[in-house]
Amino acid sequence: YRLKLGGTRAGPRAGLGTVLMVVVALALLARHAVGQEAEGVREFDLSGHVYGEDDRPLVGAFVSLRGSDWGSLTDDKGRFLVRNVVPGRVELTVEQLGYETLEWEGVVTSTTALDLHLEPQPVLLEGLTVIADRFQARRNATATSVRWFDRSALATSPHVSTLEFLASRGMIRIRCRSAYGDNCVLVRGRAVEPSVWVDEAPIIAGLEYLDDIPPYELYMVEVYGTGRHIRAYTSGFMERSAKIGLHPIPFVF
Repeated sequence: YRLKLGGTRAGPRAGLGTVLMVVVALALLARHAVGQEAEGVREFDLSGHVYGEDDRPLVGAFVSLRGSDWGSLTDDKGRFLVRNVVPGRVELTVEQLGYETLEWEGVVTSTTALDLHLEPQPVLLEGLTVIADRFQARRNATATSVRWFDRSALATSPHVSTLEFLASRGMIRIRCRSAYGDNCVLVRGRAVEPSVWVDEAPIIAGLEYLDDIPPYELYMVEVYGTGRHIRAYTSGFMERSAKIGLHPIPFVF
């Protein structure tokens, strides 16, 4: 055919070019419209609760968007808050020591409030109870005062580091010159660099380690005396201990 443009003749090739230009223009307009629509989508904070056996709220359960390292720890009421979620279908992972990991998928909006239930691992939970009793027996047999903080206290702490958490619970942290850093503990009026053990192994520059690790990454912390000896335990260690039936080794100060 012939298409007359501006008083000249254009063949099929010119007409095809015009059609392509129209298609490209429409595609750009569509993309712009989609972009405007995406910009109009508002992120929201997804909230809910995590429960265990007997509908008991779980403290310190980790709720995250699947494939992400970011998430939320449940508080003392089992409540979580995952920030900056886009409305639509999401996949959540819920983890808690002693319970089966939950993989949840569904559609959420800004009005969604989730109630998630974890299935217990009875053998592991029983093992954790036994290990906790054995640690308590060792604390009772120690000839010094002992303060200890469990998973609930550590997971709900607002402090950035475990050292800050311990300082807020009565351990007097002071600055000093030591072989491995500038942190010490005040013991009977003297600056002391305490011995720090993690998972039953001594740690060099232990206070610096505690200053680097958030409290929610630990399962339990023990403070002997006014802080001259500190023992910290990770969830992985406690899980292994529950499985093998660990007997903590007694020690004397």
